[in-house]
Amino acid sequence: MNYIIFDLELNSKPFKNRHPNEIIEIGAVKLNSDLKNEGVFQAFVKPKIYKKLFTVVKRKTKITQEDINEADGFKDVLARFKQWIEDDYILCSWGHDDIHHLKANCEFNKRGIKWLKKNMDIQKHFSKIYEAPPGQRYSLKNALEVLDINVQEELHRAEIDAMYTAEIFVKIFNRIDIEAACVL
Repeated sequence: MNYIIFDLELNSKPFKNRHPNEIIEIGAVKLNSDLKNEGVFQAFVKPKIYKKLFTVVKRKTKITQEDINEADGFKDVLARFKQWIEDDYILCSWGHDDIHHLKANCEFNKRGIKWLKKNMDIQKHFSKIYEAPPGQRYSLKNALEVLDINVQEELHRAEIDAMYTAEIFVKIFNRIDIEAACVL
């Protein structure tokens, strides 16, 4: 069993519309059943709908217009990501939004979603373990502070956030009932 700790960066409109927030970066860490790092995945994604990177996204992520202009499209990046994941895995993310956005982007691009079935929200379990007030959850930054994990890289880049989320996952792994934690 591999644990695929992934994170997404999105180019999103600041108001509701009929299109999903477009994935512009996928970052992931693959941990094996012994929680050893088996490798990382990082790819920018060329958007189809919102081709111009929104200013707030540029400022927050430091992703450039050139990064996404030179990237492959969603279908190609997704194919590489799924190949990298391999067969026996659980998708893990900080919060439930990333799995939602991945599903929406797959559906928009007419890609199957069955492979997304087994997934886990690490933020939910961390917040329960560390007794966040009802209705609240720890941010990734706050969780890193709680666990005294030294943040050396700036957050809000998919690969970096995935690496820090993987560190948190390893530290709380023995306190999670993995089978019960997975959404099926």
